[in-house]
Amino acid sequence: MKKFGLIGYKLNHSKSPRLHQLIASLFNRELSYDLLDVAHINDVSSRIDDLKNGRYDGFNITIPYKEAVLPFLDRLTPKAKKIGAVNTIYIEDNLVVGDNTDYDGFKYLLEQHLSMHQPSGVLILGSGGAAKSSYAVCKDLGLDPYVVSRKPVQSSGFKNLVSYKEAMDITCDLIINATPIGMYPHSDAAPIDVGFVKDKYVIDLIYNPRITKLMDHAKHSIGGIDMLIIQAFVAQNIWFNESITIDSDILKRIKEDLNE
Repeated sequence: MKKFGLIGYKLNHSKSPRLHQLIASLFNRELSYDLLDVAHINDVSSRIDDLKNGRYDGFNITIPYKEAVLPFLDRLTPKAKKIGAVNTIYIEDNLVVGDNTDYDGFKYLLEQHLSMHQPSGVLILGSGGAAKSSYAVCKDLGLDPYVVSRKPVQSSGFKNLVSYKEAMDITCDLIINATPIGMYPHSDAAPIDVGFVKDKYVIDLIYNPRITKLMDHAKHSIGGIDMLIIQAFVAQNIWFNESITIDSDILKRIKEDLNE
């Protein structure tokens, strides 16, 4: 049986263990999946040692370590190198490799949106690891988003980086929330004034709650549960060295089981 885990901080709300077990059961895979709450980045090194020593077969990485974990890795996939953040790591040729399957999950969400509406302008809220994968997908699909940060630093790798004050004057009709603001248990919070999205579309990467405060005030919204499932599915394919595809029926079944 292969052993995996999620490295992050304050993970009590995570659906990842159940999600990975559901995916595994559909494809006759045997695995265990642990929540590995790590309070400081320096403690991540011991988990990397667990991977090197075979005590684990792979990890997912979540807030706040998607970027901070990079110095502990030996190699990045081209996708992860382009993004500058990882959410999936594993051993290949005795090297610790970082990949980014958030890219795949967000690409699914954005393509869902683009099938309904072509945006006239896009704002990505946040400038961390989730924002970086969202930004890469937007660029690859021909969009040129503004990235909104509380502390804009132009050397961050984003082309159009603005403050929240500046963002209020930008013409856009699609808002992507790549911050954790509004996530359970702080479900009453929103990263911006909800009045700003009343005539706009929102893609919120948060999956718990299912409808965030920001989504509830938008003209139309898509939540992050499909992204969560797709990124986990792709991560498992990497870990098991398989290339199974997920269709809409499987996605719906996993989503229903996950919400029971």
